[in-house]
Amino acid sequence: MTFWHSFLWILIVFGASAALYQLHRLGLWLDERGWLYYKYKKSSRSAGGCFIALEQVLEPPIQHVLHVKEEKRYQAEEERTDHDDSSQTEAQKERP
Repeated sequence: MTFWHSFLWILIVFGASAALYQLHRLGLWLDERGWLYYKYKKSSRSAGGCFIALEQVLEPPIQHVLHVKEEKRYQAEEERTDHDDSSQTEAQKERP
């Protein structure tokens, strides 16, 4: 190998290292702005959520289970808000 081949390989290694570092810095910058979940901020969603559509295709009855779970959650939230509203009105009635 000649000197120029060695020099070229060294430049390639340093150039690739610099490019990877710049991509890392770009990821941190995007994470800081909230445009990307990269290192410090974590996603509020789980990775399993992306497989729901695949499960619905492979196993159609699962869709009904998901629908029932969402319906129960909605009813529970309504009951909580109704209970909170009723307790607030009772507390207001007790005040002179």
